[in-house]
Amino acid sequence: MPARTIDDDSLADAIADVFSRYGYAGASINLLSEATGLGRASLYHRFPGGKDEMVEAIVERARARYEVALAPAFAEGPPYERAQEVARHLDDYYEGGTSSCLMVALSVSEEDDRATAGTCLEAWAEALTHISLDAGLTKAQAEIAAMDAVAAIEGGMVIAVTSGKTDAYDRAIASLPDRLTQPN
Repeated sequence: MPARTIDDDSLADAIADVFSRYGYAGASINLLSEATGLGRASLYHRFPGGKDEMVEAIVERARARYEVALAPAFAEGPPYERAQEVARHLDDYYEGGTSSCLMVALSVSEEDDRATAGTCLEAWAEALTHISLDAGLTKAQAEIAAMDAVAAIEGGMVIAVTSGKTDAYDRAIASLPDRLTQPN
């Protein structure tokens, strides 16, 4: 029987899904093997450093995807339209709120993983703050609006993943442009 192959993007997606759903401690090699279709030996061949190397790889990929999703925040154009574009990208990234968030899973893991998740969420809030500043909010208003938006979206995802209901997530995504461009 020929060896199973999987491209790097599909492999990273499958591994990220396991870590997102089960966290670091719960992401066993058996679950990772099942999700990727690769045997233990093949996983260790691709990631000689084991789970730690897998986390590094998927976090780096998540950072790159966040950069793409957040790029409209730093583009030219009206802040409201840029916020709409960021909302669309984030909604795609989180599959309409049905995808578990890797950053949430890492936030309850080891200290290094929590720090990594924190860095990603700070970059997200910084991008959203940029939109709010361009919309004329004060620095304090912009920072609050951005952090509240991140909290609403992340909280909505947690609710969606645990309950199967995306209502809170959908409202958080839909309200992002207003939240970022109108002072409270």
